[in-house]
Amino acid sequence: MASWLSRFVRPRAAPNDLARRLADYPPYRAPHVGPPRRLTPAQSHENLQHLLAHLDERLAAISSLLREQDLDPAPALAGADPLPFVDRLHDWASATWPALHRPAQATLAHWLASSRDGTDIAFSMVLDIALLLGELIRRHDPRWIWALDEDARNRRDDMVSAMRPVLLLRGTAPGLPDVLIDIEDEVVGKYRKPDLSYPINPWRATVSDALAGRYDPVR
Repeated sequence: MASWLSRFVRPRAAPNDLARRLADYPPYRAPHVGPPRRLTPAQSHENLQHLLAHLDERLAAISSLLREQDLDPAPALAGADPLPFVDRLHDWASATWPALHRPAQATLAHWLASSRDGTDIAFSMVLDIALLLGELIRRHDPRWIWALDEDARNRRDDMVSAMRPVLLLRGTAPGLPDVLIDIEDEVVGKYRKPDLSYPINPWRATVSDALAGRYDPVR
């Protein structure tokens, strides 16, 4: 009887295991915290350089956590087809993140102002998932780079991406615009709204479209 029940109880334990694991997860502390519109351009650039300087250690932290969850990103990062891994990663997030989420974390303003530590440590993990997805794109297509969204129109319109680190693809000819992917906002959106269902895996769509050239600037 106990063995039969365990088949139903065991899946429910995974989110709690993840919450306990996050208690020891290394927080990502940017030099300047707060809504990007309140930071100076110099502070935003310092945040980007800090992120790039710590990128490898953030990838190591999330890779260690994911391996404990039976997910190993190493083959995909090394050149294997990343899409099967991205599918499994999204399934894992769907199963485990709702138990971590707190109502106060649901707002955009809370995330943008968060220091990603303490009760908000999950935002460090979520950032690292975004970095991982971004690196899957960048390592398979080195044209993509980590950069700030410095588009004047985005700053004027108070876009979420404005003056934050994003994946960027430079225009390949005069007159062609740069293209950006705000990968952290995409991943955070899943965490902030854990009950939202998707007809497709949006992470797969982003990675697939980027690697297939569907983001490439055109006239």
